[in-house]
Amino acid sequence: MKFDPSMFIEKNRRECGDTYDAMRWLTRDQAVAAKGKREQILDSIFRTGDRAQWRFAQTKPHTGELSPGCRLCGEGAWSCLFVNNLCNASCFYCPSAQKHRSIPGTGNLEFNAPEAYADYVSAFDIKGVSFSGGEPTLSFDRVVRFLKTLRHRSGNSLYIWMYTNGILITEDKLKILRDEGLDEIRFDIGAVRYNLEKVRMAVGIIPRVTVEIPAVPEDVETLKRVVRDLDAMGVNFLNLHQLRCTGFNREKFIQRNYTFVHGPGVAVLETELAALEIMAYTLEHRISLPVNYCSFIYRHQFQGAGSRRRNALMVKKGYEDVTRTGYLRSMALLGTSEAIANMDQRLILAGCDPQLWQVSQNRDRLLFSSVLWEYLDFSGLSLAVRYVNTSLRQAISYRHPFQEIRLNPRQKVFIERQIQPGEVILTPAMIGPFFDRFIGETTMDAPMDKQDALAGAAEFEHFRPGLLAYV
Repeated sequence: MKFDPSMFIEKNRRECGDTYDAMRWLTRDQAVAAKGKREQILDSIFRTGDRAQWRFAQTKPHTGELSPGCRLCGEGAWSCLFVNNLCNASCFYCPSAQKHRSIPGTGNLEFNAPEAYADYVSAFDIKGVSFSGGEPTLSFDRVVRFLKTLRHRSGNSLYIWMYTNGILITEDKLKILRDEGLDEIRFDIGAVRYNLEKVRMAVGIIPRVTVEIPAVPEDVETLKRVVRDLDAMGVNFLNLHQLRCTGFNREKFIQRNYTFVHGPGVAVLETELAALEIMAYTLEHRISLPVNYCSFIYRHQFQGAGSRRRNALMVKKGYEDVTRTGYLRSMALLGTSEAIANMDQRLILAGCDPQLWQVSQNRDRLLFSSVLWEYLDFSGLSLAVRYVNTSLRQAISYRHPFQEIRLNPRQKVFIERQIQPGEVILTPAMIGPFFDRFIGETTMDAPMDKQDALAGAAEFEHFRPGLLAYV
């Protein structure tokens, strides 16, 4: 089942409110033309040699290597710490107001002390941390304290990077960051009209230097000149983001006459085509600088899945599994009490770990982990599958069951379990295909038709492959 923008029209209308009708939405004729142009550019990219690759369910095309931080992001092993909510630039594309020096935080959590954040990173087995803002250099001492604590606690096992517009960067600050163990620095040169002075300053001091910017459609020709300079000065990576429309930047996007595309969030059509054009340009002109297109669809799926997966692993029961997309999967054989008793005895005689299954109080269900699949006989039985989302909170909402996770003697967090609507009931004939598609060793992300009997499960099992459809 692919992302179909028409599914989100009403959702986007509510999000945009009174400005919806003033926005230039993608028409059907424009969609056909845009799809053709995108396919043409992608064909050019993947015809030019073996440097071009797809990753993460074909939502992230890139040339050359990805930054270690980008890999950790896609793998769900990354935490972004917003060290403040204050910025000294005025980028038209910024998705939120940055006017307050807030407490450092990530997701729904706040951390006054670096030690508490280091406890969180350790408890949730996080492998990569980034510092963002606002502009983190406005709280430079705070960044250094968190960096020093994380490096002391985790050694070299943690990959750490920082985002910055570079305005306040100096050589002395770069050397401090290097000496405290910063692995990578990422510059938004769009905030300084593509001035490369601070980027050039960082090369040779910080181990990896990246330029990470939205692909602004009006600046494509400028970027074609800039990529040559970045390559020549030894920049390691160029990351191009798709512009995302929010309540904060919407009016500015409307003024620029951008074309808006319906989806799980409102995206800008022209920015995707601009990013792919830059990627194709570097290949055509043999520019070795690796380019990564970070699409909104990639961020929507993989960043959310990463945090769900970390939470799920902390609270999963023995008979539950964690799906690729980070949901908890609970499977139960349904049958008579006699049939369930037979399956229970079968697992006992096979010497299976008793924590991996559980018989319901009414004796009409046997809940089991997928690792027990080979020991079960599904003949004449049905299979019920239920999915649970998890969310991490600073305080209990009391709307869902929760589990307390103590980070240290003074701080704890809570993981809530939210049962997703619509238990999937599989007939005996559907059990085999369910295993093949979602559990077996050859399972892979693939499009599914809405009418497919397993489409309801696919929503929680698979990533939807490909970039956003134009319709």
